[in-house]
Amino acid sequence: MAINNYADPTREKRDAFDAAKALLAKGDEALLRYAALELRRCIEAIVYEKLKSLHDLLPEASVHTWQVPQAFEALVEIEPNAEEDVTYGIALQSDPDKPSPGPYMNIGTDKRPKAKRVETVWNRLGGYLHAEWPFSKKKTKKPTKEILQPMLEELEPLVNNFFNASMYETISFECCGCGAQVKVLKKAVELNGGAVCLTCGMVFKAENVDGGVQFTSAEPPFTCECGVSTFVATKKMRIGSKFGCRGCKRTFEITGAHWNCEVVADEDGGDGG
Repeated sequence: MAINNYADPTREKRDAFDAAKALLAKGDEALLRYAALELRRCIEAIVYEKLKSLHDLLPEASVHTWQVPQAFEALVEIEPNAEEDVTYGIALQSDPDKPSPGPYMNIGTDKRPKAKRVETVWNRLGGYLHAEWPFSKKKTKKPTKEILQPMLEELEPLVNNFFNASMYETISFECCGCGAQVKVLKKAVELNGGAVCLTCGMVFKAENVDGGVQFTSAEPPFTCECGVSTFVATKKMRIGSKFGCRGCKRTFEITGAHWNCEVVADEDGGDGG
């Protein structure tokens, strides 16, 4: 997958961290909101750095439109041990069919972010960046050095991490919901018993069939009058949700239970009849 070679999250995480550290060191209350902003930028760059090393597993068609929350979700879904630090080592191998007995030389430790934790901190920092809502029943908390300093220290090991590596075996299949090509880690499928399409959110179960892996979705299909069945992800199966037919490309809206749907727009974007 093509990536933006001009984007350098490794450099940006360091720049944002250094800026936040300098702002906190000044001890000026007026600068704390700017420190919170830099910490938030640092977290985003940390997540983007890890995803960049896994870019072959990201959906080409939709990753370009993702916002930060989708990046956090993807980091959790892609790799089961994405939150565990991994140390890599090398050693001479005398027998090609057997692991080397060692000794191993450490070539680096991949410090990996705890995705749920950094997302929690990122959301909390976001609350410090907005004007207070005058009708809120809760008093808006303001950033303090006592709150931000521990966050800075928590991020420091991830900022100082210089080693990013991923070694994996993948499985590919076509999503029956959106038609996108899904590439997933074999070990993730074995651990979770299935996979998720990062483009539409469709959840799949995996079964071993004839020496291979078969992916099936339990989502109920909607069959259009054109004859094509479209699978709709669980998160879209609610009244008011819209989805497109994979065949005629018309857009439908769910208007009631048991797949009562109405045409919203035809292929060229006009109103449906």
